[in-house]
Amino acid sequence: MSVILGSMTQVIVDGINSGFQSISWSVSRQPNRLWQLGDWLPWRTQVVTTISINLTAYAGVLPRLDQNRIRPSQACELSPASMHIILNASACQPADAIHLDQDHMYITSYSYSKTDPVGYGTESWSFQTWLASNVTGNEFINIPAPTYVLQGITEGQRSGDQTGIDRGIDLATEGLVTGQEGSVSAGPTSIGEASTIELGIVTRIGGGDLEAGGKVGTSSASIPHTPLYIQ
Repeated sequence: MSVILGSMTQVIVDGINSGFQSISWSVSRQPNRLWQLGDWLPWRTQVVTTISINLTAYAGVLPRLDQNRIRPSQACELSPASMHIILNASACQPADAIHLDQDHMYITSYSYSKTDPVGYGTESWSFQTWLASNVTGNEFINIPAPTYVLQGITEGQRSGDQTGIDRGIDLATEGLVTGQEGSVSAGPTSIGEASTIELGIVTRIGGGDLEAGGKVGTSSASIPHTPLYIQ
């Protein structure tokens, strides 16, 4: 096990190298074993390789992605909802140094949170990409990198104060629906809260307010991506 020195870990996202609170990552190599009759060993093993990254930054650190970046694919193309992420994690053991450099990390989800009226806003981003498995040996079946990664329709929701704060997403007026949430409990002050929830198709993510005195707000959006393999 490596011990990561967080204060010395370097993160660069589309050339931006400051304002990040935390990051987690996973390089997943999932085996799919093709079992056969008459043997305890699989006939072949198929390997799928993906990289997932989750990071939290202070609101406004990463740029806004407008409708041109989070539109659904209209042809066979690479989704533009991606960022170039470089990670150099400083570890106690030099042999265990961790380095990732991925040009197309596709955004799968986004969220904004400012739950304290006198606090600050944060944004969380999740990314994923698909790689060639690059395994060797006759016992393996290689999975190539996808020819294209298609983007679907982005949907999301937001709640909190309606004015005076940018909650990190814009919603299309067509098909917009609203609900309500709230809570209160008995006590010396018995202060509760209620807010309207808006749900719809997202036309912009990112760029939420870091400071919005006396205001609160949250939002979330999901961007579906599908790898496509064409010979």
